[in-house]
Amino acid sequence: MTHGGGGARILLVDDDPAVLRGVGGLLRDEGYRTSQAQSVAEARASLEASRRDPPALILLDLRMPGEDGLSFLNTLAVAGGRPLPVPVVVLSGEASVSDAVQALKLGALDFVEKPPSPERLLTAVRNALALGALGEERERLRAELAKPGSLVGGSAAMDGLRRLVARVGPTDAVVLVTGETGSGKERVARALHLASGRKGRLVAVNCAAIPSQLLESELFGYERGAFSGAAARHVGRIEQAEGGTLLLDEIGDMPLDLQGKLLRVLEEREIERLGGAVPIPIDIRVVAATHRDLSRAVESGRFRQDLYYRLAVIPVAVPPLRSRPDDVLPLARAFAADLLGPSIGVTVTGEAETALRRYAWPGNVRELRNFVERVALLRDDEAGPLVMDVHQVAALTAGGGGAVAAAGGAAVSSKLTPAPALGDRSYRELIDDYERSLLHAALAHGGGNVAAAARLLRVDRGNLHRRIRALKIPMPSGEGESDDGAPTE
Repeated sequence: MTHGGGGARILLVDDDPAVLRGVGGLLRDEGYRTSQAQSVAEARASLEASRRDPPALILLDLRMPGEDGLSFLNTLAVAGGRPLPVPVVVLSGEASVSDAVQALKLGALDFVEKPPSPERLLTAVRNALALGALGEERERLRAELAKPGSLVGGSAAMDGLRRLVARVGPTDAVVLVTGETGSGKERVARALHLASGRKGRLVAVNCAAIPSQLLESELFGYERGAFSGAAARHVGRIEQAEGGTLLLDEIGDMPLDLQGKLLRVLEEREIERLGGAVPIPIDIRVVAATHRDLSRAVESGRFRQDLYYRLAVIPVAVPPLRSRPDDVLPLARAFAADLLGPSIGVTVTGEAETALRRYAWPGNVRELRNFVERVALLRDDEAGPLVMDVHQVAALTAGGGGAVAAAGGAAVSSKLTPAPALGDRSYRELIDDYERSLLHAALAHGGGNVAAAARLLRVDRGNLHRRIRALKIPMPSGEGESDDGAPTE
């Protein structure tokens, strides 16, 4: 017999000693480890005693003396939410259909009737363990992405960034983070703040987003009566970062007159509020970020040279996503876990993986997150796995003027209608426009044949006909409908 259990421990909860012996023996023959409980109370005690090493799976009988299995499941669901903190397969011979439905609603992964055949039971166990492992991976990625200082990715560039952050983070050195828009500069700043060990906050200021006439008061704060409308004292962002880190995002857009005042803050480590006369000492770590080439800005007179040298004590360059294709899939999976939770699996077809790695990602990491969110929002089965295929990547490149290679060297043209300006139309209208242009491209590639377009897009031909009608796309010649509404070839 094949020993494919890999040593995973399974907790058997059943009041029947014969079931415990038979099922336990079968599982051990397959290489699994087992522990047993003959009541819900014993199961609770077993879980409590093994909190540091919980079982990989629980096989649970529903009908037992005292507290029953459904009550136990409900307790687990309240404690762990969905999915359950430990995967559960229900094994019962007396439960009703309504009991089975309720168990699945509470998070059980499968329901196996007694007496189970070895094949049925082992299939349920293997599937449940696989789903549990997938959930753990989703949760790990979600937690990794949510962590303030996480830098997701397996490329050599990201490895180098993590090493640099680990070395520079614990110091008070000023850091200048450079990189294209959307490349992840703020996440690097958060990683630096986390590595610093500082107890204060990370306070971010986007120098390009705040009007220049307001930026000084926003940074330095002001005293009551400092100007018309200053009815009360306002503590600025620099003071708010006391004991922590101040992130000056898009520092290249800071007005020249403010650059001189910022230089004084960096040199003197004190500020004066607008309308104030008393210097206020500050203890902050400064991280600046920009997508601009500050050395060229210095040459053109748009950025102070002395401030540039003061900021660039430790320069950190964040490479664009197109130069680190090894990071695309880990990031996409992490974004999916963050958006959908650990219970939703993610499948990336081989062709889609190739296309995603080859795509230039002009919007960098931010564009990748938007893509994953769009695929998640538009998937047909909200409870099913998130599937990324090459045709979704083709839609991603709409307006890019290129093409994404598909199987056998075929391609879906990406010369689709460019996205209109945001704000002009609703979200649903924008999505319909994209879908309409994608269907036009697929029909053109299929020579006007709906069946060929359906095969290319990997969708049901009848569903594609319905979408063509709904989007009011002219039906190709010879692709009409029969009198009963069924599409005909």
